[in-house]
This record gives sequence, structure tokens and C-alpha cells, in this order.
Amino acid sequence: MFVDTPHTVETISKSPLNIYLTRSATLTICVYLVRKEKIPPTLDLDERGSVEVLLSALEGHLERVEALVVETNQASSLPDFQSLLLRSGDAHRLRRLRNLVLRCNADDSILQPLSSSPLLPSIHGRIGVNTTLTTMYIDGRNLLAMLQAASSRGRSGVEDVFSSMPMLETFGVNHLTFRVDGYSDELIHHFFLTVLPSFPRLGTLALDTFEPINDGHPWLIQGPSSHGTLSSSPPHAVTSLIPTSIPHLIIKRTNQSSIEFVLERITHPRTLILIHCYFTSPSPIHISNCSKLVFVDITTDFHRILPKMIANWDGQHLELVNCPCVDDDFWTGLMTELTNV
Repeated sequence: MFVDTPHTVETISKSPLNIYLTRSATLTICVYLVRKEKIPPTLDLDERGSVEVLLSALEGHLERVEALVVETNQASSLPDFQSLLLRSGDAHRLRRLRNLVLRCNADDSILQPLSSSPLLPSIHGRIGVNTTLTTMYIDGRNLLAMLQAASSRGRSGVEDVFSSMPMLETFGVNHLTFRVDGYSDELIHHFFLTVLPSFPRLGTLALDTFEPINDGHPWLIQGPSSHGTLSSSPPHAVTSLIPTSIPHLIIKRTNQSSIEFVLERITHPRTLILIHCYFTSPSPIHISNCSKLVFVDITTDFHRILPKMIANWDGQHLELVNCPCVDDDFWTGLMTELTNV
């Protein structure tokens, strides 16, 4: 169903959605609530109302949903993730859910504060363990709300929200920037240092439009006398912030300083995929630690930076996919850099 088509309680009863839900009886279903047209970031009240109506129509069928994809223009049009997982007296309402995607084109935190949800009310209680959810892709507002809720409830809150997904294999976040309501350095650091390592099966982390404040972050000092303590300034020797590497790291539409921020905390990914990213110098730190390096949709602006970056990389597999930067100057620069290495 298209969220940019106006829907009301009256029209939804005669829509294809209602027909398909009735015909599918007790079968598992995949639901896609997406935009028919991509538009520049603007406030779309019709979109927000349509999402609310469509989710209400699904209310009695959520236990059959195997995949739920909601793609909107604005972050405030997306449903609240925690409310989707939790209902009073019905902890397993999404017990068949395998794939959950809540994705937006832009964040509108100034227009819609995080503290007031436009779709679903704030619900308190314990979230049941979901043993089927393997893929989760959420927006920055939802992630920060989860981190804030966990922080306010203490360790039991962390167990409620994040430990309820023990089978998670892919975790994606889009539009996680310092401009999003609820952002704090401490929450971002906690996400990388504590939350990500808590998923025992996590194999892929995907970040789309990630932009933290890259200064003043605490460092984890690991040593015989430190006991994993935090410090506001880097010591002379800093070990890995995350002891185990996430094998596949995908970073999209992100600048170089933010890429470096991630690579300081996720070390030695086997595969690093950079999609439509922006570079200012030829060597993001730790890029040489990955065996497979993939550049996708890198513009011509960076045809002089990438050759030196690639020449200093010591991996085994390189891919350049749909990259306008790969021109004659790129190949000339690459041959020159390889000769000098």
C-alpha cells in the first residue's frame, strides 16, 4: 500500500489491503507500506495520517506478519518501534516477524519532537523474546528512543528492548545524526560499546546517513589495572573498543570523519562497503584492516583521493560499482600510487 495516497478509516474498509488480509486467512504475510513517489524532504501530513490508518487496519493481523516494511518521507511518520513490539497482555503479537524495516528519507526533529509520538502511544511493560527476528532496519529517532528508554529503566530496560532479539543477524540504522531529537554522545557510545556486542549472531551493520559529533567521546581503556574503564581522552595505547568484529559493515551517504568514527569502534570487518560516501583525505583510519573493500556510487569529486586510499589498502578483493570517479585521471593516479608504494 502507498502511504502517500490518502487513506481514512472509511476508505480502508474497501481497499485491496482489507481484501488481501481476509483472503490470506491464517497464512503468514509480508506488508509493504511505501511511497509511490519520492519527493524532497517536506512535511507530509497526508503521509502521516495514512500510515496511522494502515497500521490500525493491520492491528488484528500482526501475529501473522513475517515482514513489515514502512518507508516514509519524514521520520515522524514512522511508527514507534517499541510500541509495535509491546501491547498490554500480548507480549508475542509479532511472534512470526523476521524482517522489520522502518526507513525515512529525512529527519524532521525540529518539526516533530521525539517526546510526542504521532502514531502510537507510549506503552510500559516487558517485551517478550522474539526468536524469529533476524533483520531490523530502523531510523535514528527510533534507535535513540530505545536507548533512552533502556537508560531510564537501568539494566533491566536494556534487557527488555535489546535482549528480546537474540537471533538478530542484520542491524541497520538510517538518519542517525546529532540533529535528531534525543541525541547524546553517551547514547551513541553506549550503542557501539554495549548494545552491538550484545547480539551474539550479528553479522552485518548498516549505517545510512550517520553523523555523530566526533569529539569528546570517551575511550575504553583495557588493561590489567583499568578493568574496562572510560576516559575522556585517548591513552597512549588504545585497544579495540569492540572486542569482536562485525564481519560486514555497510556505510552509506556518510562523510569521512563519521566513517573514521565507526572504524575506530568496529575493527577488522571482513567486508567494508562504502556507498555514496564523501572523502576529504586519502586514508580513513583502519581501512586497511578489511579483506574485501567495495566502493559504490562514488562521484567524480573523489577521483584523486580514492587512488591513494586503494594503494595503501592491503586486502584481497576490491570492487568499484557504478562509480563515476573511475575515469582516466583515476587510473593514472592509481598506477602512480601503486608504483610509489
